[in-house]
This record gives sequence, C-alpha cells and structure tokens, in this order.
Amino acid sequence: MILTLNTIFEGYTPVKVLGKSTSYREVYLAKNGFEQDVFLTVYDMSKLPENFVDGKIPEFEIIPQLTNDAFPKYVERGTYNDDKASLCWMATKYIGHTSLTDYVTSDYVRSEREMLTLFYNLLVAVKEVSWRMGGGCCNNISTDNILVTVDETGESKWHFVGLDCVSEICKGRATFDTYAPSRLFRAPETLVGHYNIRTDIFSLGIVLAFILQGRHPWGDYVNIDTHMPTATIVKLMRDNAPSLGMPDALKSIVTKAIATKPSERYKSIEDFGAAIAKYLGNENLSSFECFAPAHSKPVATPPETTTEDESADIMKQQAPPQPKANVKIERVKGNGFKDVAGMNQLKCKLSRNFVDIVQNRELAAQFQITPPNGILLWGPPGTGKTFISRKLAEESGMLFSLIKPSDLGNIYIHGSQSMIADLFTRSEELAAKNNCGVLLVFDEFDSLVPKRGVNDDNNQANEVAEFLTRLNDCAERNVFVVATTNRIDAIDPAILRKGRMDSVIYVGLPDEEARKELLEIELMKRPHEDIDTAHIVELTKGYSSSDISFIVKECARCSFEESVKAKHLVKINQTLLEKTIAETRPSVTYDELKQFERTKESFSRGQKNERPRIGFVR
Repeated sequence: MILTLNTIFEGYTPVKVLGKSTSYREVYLAKNGFEQDVFLTVYDMSKLPENFVDGKIPEFEIIPQLTNDAFPKYVERGTYNDDKASLCWMATKYIGHTSLTDYVTSDYVRSEREMLTLFYNLLVAVKEVSWRMGGGCCNNISTDNILVTVDETGESKWHFVGLDCVSEICKGRATFDTYAPSRLFRAPETLVGHYNIRTDIFSLGIVLAFILQGRHPWGDYVNIDTHMPTATIVKLMRDNAPSLGMPDALKSIVTKAIATKPSERYKSIEDFGAAIAKYLGNENLSSFECFAPAHSKPVATPPETTTEDESADIMKQQAPPQPKANVKIERVKGNGFKDVAGMNQLKCKLSRNFVDIVQNRELAAQFQITPPNGILLWGPPGTGKTFISRKLAEESGMLFSLIKPSDLGNIYIHGSQSMIADLFTRSEELAAKNNCGVLLVFDEFDSLVPKRGVNDDNNQANEVAEFLTRLNDCAERNVFVVATTNRIDAIDPAILRKGRMDSVIYVGLPDEEARKELLEIELMKRPHEDIDTAHIVELTKGYSSSDISFIVKECARCSFEESVKAKHLVKINQTLLEKTIAETRPSVTYDELKQFERTKESFSRGQKNERPRIGFVR
C-alpha cells in the first residue's frame, strides 16, 4: 500500500483502498478538509515503468481537460517528495463505486432503450478522450471501470474511470503497462502491442453485449473470475463464435463491434454511434459534432496502425519484448546420489520412478510408463531438498537450473509472468537442441504459486495461472520440474493435480543412519581424532542435515583458530563436537516439527480417496 489509511496526506485522509491496478498506482476513497468524499489517485514514481515517457502520467494530463460528465470531475493534483517516497497524486470528485458489472447483474429492471441510450452516451465520452488525444484511445474499457449512479428519480448515469491506460495510437511498445487492461475485454491485436480506436471499439462491443444479455459473449468459454492467461482467452475468442441472445438487429451491431479481425469492426466511434442511433430511431444523434465538445474543433483521426494482414493470425505474431528470466540452464557435474548422505528411501524412489524411466525412455514407452511431470519435495528446512534435486540432475544426465523466487521477480506488472513463460520456452528449446531433458528446480515454491483467493492481487493470480499452463504435461516436451517448499499448505491446490505435480514427497529430518553418514562425510574432509559417532548421532537427534553440517564446520573453525595459536595442528575431537552441539539449537523446534507432522497427516487424509501418488510417503 502506497499511503497509510486514516493518516492525513496533502490535506486528504485516505480511508479505503478502492483499486490497485498496478504496483505503482492505487485509488483511495478519501476525505477532504470538509469531510467530503473524493477519489484520490496516487502514483509511486519510484516504481513507474520505463515506458512512461519522461515520467509523465497520461491519466493526470487528460482528466483536467475532459468536459463530459461521464468522467470524474477534476479537483486538484500535486507531488509529494521526501527521503522515503516520490509520489504524484490527483483528487477528483467522488461519484460512488457501484460497477456496471454489479449493476447489470442486479435485480434492477432496465429497459433496452434506457441501456442503449446510456451506452450511446458512453460512446460520446470515449470519443472525447480520443479527440483530446488527437486520435488516441482509452485501452482499458470494461464493465468494472464504468461506475453507475442512480438519482432520486431513478435515472441512471454511467461514469468512466478507466483512464490509467489512456494513450496515443501505438504499435509494438505502448506508453502504459500493457498488462493492465481488463483481460476479458481486450481485442486480440493488443497481445502484440497494437492499440487504436478499433481496439476500444472491440472493448465497447463486449460492454454492449454484457449489458444487453447480462453475460460475456464468450461466457461459455471464459468467465469473470477466470485465471486463464490472456493469450488463452484471446485464442478461445478467435476459435469460437460468440453467444449473442438478442434481436437480430442488435446482434448485427454487436457482432460487427466484436469482430476478432480489426478490419471487420466499425472504423470509428462515429460509425458505431450511428448504428446505435439508427436502431433507436434517432438518426440525428449520429452526427460527428455530437461526439466532440461544441467549443472545440476536432482533429483528424490518425491512420490505423494494425492492418488486416497483421491481425489475420494474431496468435502467431511476435509479441513485444518482455522481461526474460536471468537464470542459467547448464550441465552439472558430480557423483549424483553417491554424494547424498542417507536418504536411502528417497533416493530409491527417485531412481525407480524417475531416473530409470528417463534413462530408458524407449523401453518404458513399450510398457506405457512415463516419468512424473513434476516432483514436489516438502518438509522442514535444512533437510537437503534442494541438494538432492541437483544430484537428481547429475544422476539422470539432465541439464539443470535452480530458480529462486527472486530470479523471477520483476518491477513491471506481469513481468514475472513473462519470465515464467520465457523460462519454460527456453528450456524446451534447449531440450530439443541437446537431445536431453531439462530439470527445473524451483526453490521456495510456495512463494511462486501461493493459494489464490477472491481478494488476491490479479498479477499474482496470473503468475500462478501461467505456472499452471506451463506445467501441464511439460514432461512431454522433455522439461521436468522439481519444486521444494517448507509450506505445502500455502501452495495453490491446482498445482498439485495430476499432469502437474505427479509426485509429492515428504522429506523429514535425517534418521540415525543418515546422520551417521552425513557426520562421516563432513569429518572425512577435515583433520579429526577418533570420534564416537554413535554418541554424536544420538546427541543430534532432531537436528537437520544443515544443522549437522554447521556443527562440523563450526568445530573446524574452532580447531583452525586453536591451531594458529598453538602453531601446530589441533584436530577436531569428541569434546569439541559435544560442546558445539550443546551450544547449537536445532533449526526446527519441537513445536514446528509437530506442526509439520500435523500438516503431513492432514494432507494424507485429503488424499485418502485418491490413488496413491508415485513416491508419496504415507
């Protein structure tokens, strides 16, 4: 949150967050000095993407110029700077916040003529924005960005508040965050960075269909709560005919507005308005002058930037440059599972259910046996989940990449989503080029795919959706996923379904055998006296693998310091080990361990009606 609620900011007191469309823009319901409600829009300039020219905010430039009462009335704007923040803000008059989405789906009875007249007035408002921009476009038209007020007489008015993406016509690189527009209202060509008045006409056509029939024209394939990636939504629109339950005359108008090819849509807002006016039987409404402020002279509309050829198969076009994942995908050398202390049961499961299959693909295919698409290793921290994942790549002879949440972080909205897509695409290309599998290991997986909820940030939800799409049967493209987490309960359940994470394995604290082997491996590397390993193993009950490694390393450091002082070699001894163990607390407390056991038990109960997952510890 940019501002602190209920704290005075530049004479205004924000009391509620109304919208957070991006990481750098928030809209608040605020009180002015007279306790009157206002909209307060705030931009965090430190997070502003580089595609904003000279740091200017088009929304703040255009709103003071608008005269149509469909827009929030401008009050004032300013900047705020101190050592901690650099902010730009604007106050506009409050007009209520009932969305057109809620209004249309309510029980309120509205006539067709009333709705069409209100829609026509919306066209007038959109035309003013385009006219003021010298032929620009709004780019973010949806039923959620249209607010409805009803006066005492029952008369409705619509107000457009989606001006955060307003821009000039653009092709390839927009001056706004291209992921901000509402996904279910976007024209296909916007996926490749083409924005003009016809893209607004498409969005307006979706709005028109929604108010006439109470549902999205492609509502059979998408819904308002969908987590589908935008590209998937657009493809569904292109591949399927819209469902339009309305009179033929209106159906013809809507069909033309929402044509997936730009060349088949209305050429201008005026043409769209003329069709509505003709249907209403009021041809006089369709004159050009009605769309532009009476006191101003309209400018010529710039030429279209998207040709029919360019949009003929939009899904095959090259998208504008997007952030790429800066992670290494490389071949790693080592001894595989021979370097892993203990974990014999886990190594056996991974060998049997993964390594043996990928190394004998042709034979496995004869038996119709396939390797797991994804493997989730979960349990307490420090148990070697990430380490054995690397060794799995060595054992299977695959290319390897370790990805941490910070590797996919990006300041741009949906930058992380683009990086996820790039990572999987690049992995598939390398797998094909090198004729071998690629093992992607995602550390702290719960941070990348957290549970989605009703009030979640749409950006995070889209990143989860991107993972869901990319994980679907990625093994068929020779890309395999191993994910590690301490919080399986925090992961979105959809990730754990078949075809995504096929194998879920609990990795607990090392048992006696594992602790003994790990202790011996760590001591073997360093000068030491004879050690009663059985006693040390008993003392380290409840310690993780990383705890044991730390204890030996700490003993090594102390022995080194003593050797420097004594000027002769002082080896690690029993007393020093016992002393260091006594001074070192286990990284996983007793209460935390109990919680892991309860989570494991709960998760197991949740799977009791399913066939056991490969490798899942019951």
